[in-house]
Amino acid sequence: MENCDIQTLHQLCYQLEFQIHLRINSFKRLWTEKDGQYLLLELVFCLLTPQSNAYLCWEKALELFNSGKLYNGTIEEISTIIHPVRFKNNKAKFIKQAVNVFGDSSLNKFLQGNDIYSIRDKLVKTVSGLGYKEASHFLRNIGIGLELAILDRHILRCLRDFHVINTIPDTLTPQRYKDIEYAMQEFCENINIPISHVDFIFWYLKKKSLFK
Repeated sequence: MENCDIQTLHQLCYQLEFQIHLRINSFKRLWTEKDGQYLLLELVFCLLTPQSNAYLCWEKALELFNSGKLYNGTIEEISTIIHPVRFKNNKAKFIKQAVNVFGDSSLNKFLQGNDIYSIRDKLVKTVSGLGYKEASHFLRNIGIGLELAILDRHILRCLRDFHVINTIPDTLTPQRYKDIEYAMQEFCENINIPISHVDFIFWYLKKKSLFK
């Protein structure tokens, strides 16, 4: 990460604060309203994201939702709609399984609880295709997992550049994920910027925009 230091992170936090708050408030509103359909839409989005463009994934998630095929489409129909998202056939299966498990009403009940880490563990065990990164992303995007780390390759590279971790692991076991997440949480606490903000700032450094 060229020419980026703690001072730059603080400058960007100040510059982007209003936009970040708008995003976070929109996430929190999803959970406050507890509309099962929109919670499921966010889950579908996060199932689509591994190794795929986030903007394309959101577009395809909305297309599934608006077409009605999210609930009554076959795996083949879902796969056709989400093309050209990578691994479309596997992801179509994961989406169909998630819809079968939760429908449009039971996801908010499934997510009840006071311990976000236990909720995440339960999600990963229940939803095929959802690893710790995707589960953390989903919980952040519905406003109840703002303290979680979304450890994709870009965030890991940023953490390495700031010497939070020494190397980027080839694979992330659940325990390794949690260890790096804890290190990132400590880093954010030490620089006095919330982890949810740091995630947006790191992505802004790469994309020059904020998304989800």
